[in-house]
Amino acid sequence: MKSADRILARRYARAFDALSQDGTEAAARFEALQQAAQALHAVRAYMQDPAVSSAEKSAWVCQLLQGDKVVSGFVCALVQAKRYYLLDCCVEEAGQLLDARLGRVRARVRTAFALSDEQKRRVEEALGRFSGKQACVQYQTDPALLGGLRAQLGDVLIDGTLKRQFEKLKQELTK
Repeated sequence: MKSADRILARRYARAFDALSQDGTEAAARFEALQQAAQALHAVRAYMQDPAVSSAEKSAWVCQLLQGDKVVSGFVCALVQAKRYYLLDCCVEEAGQLLDARLGRVRARVRTAFALSDEQKRRVEEALGRFSGKQACVQYQTDPALLGGLRAQLGDVLIDGTLKRQFEKLKQELTK
């Protein structure tokens, strides 16, 4: 996605987030926005068809998303501005704003083997101390790492894998 589109999506997401008074309301609205985006994935071709007018798309969205007027209004605003293609990016940006509001940080942790519940708890605590926020961690296994773990928190990469240690050692020995 182009950076200009990401900036636009961030602006729309900020506007959506500003409609909520507190974290609980923001979380409920974000959940509704996610569900709406998932429901609209099935009709993506219709929603992106230039032969269908914005008015027809908006009417269809309002009918499909009857439950939440804020979410249907938000999606209709995207449709009428001919920026429906930004919906997925808006959901992603709104999720990041919600995390910031609730004091959370999302992290992806890759390990060579599956971690036990106790190991996961310790990793989450360590990442929480590192970031100063509650860590919401998504775990993946990658046998190519050999051992250790690699954690990604936003733009920060913490690489404590054996594979990386061996690469460093190789660089030192070949100097």
